[in-house]
Amino acid sequence: MRKLTKRFIISSLGNLNLSNPIRYERYYIDDKLRVQRKNGKYQKEILDESNNIIERIDIFENEFLILKEKAYSEIIRDSYLFLEDSRISIKKYFGKYTGLYRAEVTFVSKEEESEYIKESWMGEELTSSPLAFDRDLSKLSNEEFKEELKKYLK
Repeated sequence: MRKLTKRFIISSLGNLNLSNPIRYERYYIDDKLRVQRKNGKYQKEILDESNNIIERIDIFENEFLILKEKAYSEIIRDSYLFLEDSRISIKKYFGKYTGLYRAEVTFVSKEEESEYIKESWMGEELTSSPLAFDRDLSKLSNEEFKEELKKYLK
């Protein structure tokens, strides 16, 4: 099932009214398994073909560290809530993906999604880009990432 979410590039956090960040440290083992450290908790997530979480399991640090070593990619990002619209979250990336800021807007219905008018500070929609989902982002080489980001940052 497709998530009712639109994703947009933004150039920076600027003066946005945001919550305190939550740090995500994610490691992709393969397309259907990732582990993450979030708020001091360790989790294993099983994903379906559409990148939806089928199961989220709390794990101990030692299992996290073992699985992390098997990962093909690491993604570290901070996630913020936009305090003026609870549907919007902002992702700020670090490491290999520094420079990527993504706004995600989640909707409760297809009607709400189709009627949505983006905020003035949002750039181009990138919902169908490899920059839209961490799983797709994790597969890009440094060069591919930079080329893709350049398409959206004008």
